Amino acid sequence: LTVLGAGVLGGQIAWQSAFRGKTVVVYDLHEAGLQHCRTAQETYSHIYQQEMNATAGQIDETRARISFTTDLAASVADADLVIEAVPEIPEVKIEVYSELAQYLPEHTLLATNSSTLLPSQFAQYTGRPEKYCALHFANLIWKLNLAEVMAHPGTADDTLVAITGFAIEIGMVPIP
Repeated sequence: LTVLGAGVLGGQIAWQSAFRGKTVVVYDLHEAGLQHCRTAQETYSHIYQQEMNATAGQIDETRARISFTTDLAASVADADLVIEAVPEIPEVKIEVYSELAQYLPEHTLLATNSSTLLPSQFAQYTGRPEKYCALHFANLIWKLNLAEVMAHPGTADDTLVAITGFAIEIGMVPIP
């Protein structure tokens, strides 16, 4: 899994996914964003120990499954799934998708975590509209473990099945 954007939800998606056994790369344009994410994840480690009874070993394993980079091409080189969690600014998302399209492996699925914008607004820029949909998480995903799955007219059924399966694997309740 690659998470594009190391903000609040990007960091939570990365931590939850790694906690549930996924290997995760967190990408951000700026090292400062990655450092903020690392700091936030230290807070998550304490929350997961207190609220989810995570052991010190589970926390160490979670940390070991997460890496951080400012290199977009390297971040997605081995990705089976990329979740975009960049700012809710259409021009920013279009720019990210347009650049990302040249680096994604053929098999990679792509999802947006957008809460206010529709996947149909961006599908044409992804270079893989049939492998693209929304997978939206609520803040505090360890508590509010719903994941909204939203297709656009060109999303393939097998993409929706795979994205829904991923949500279940990381402990979410998928809501189509």
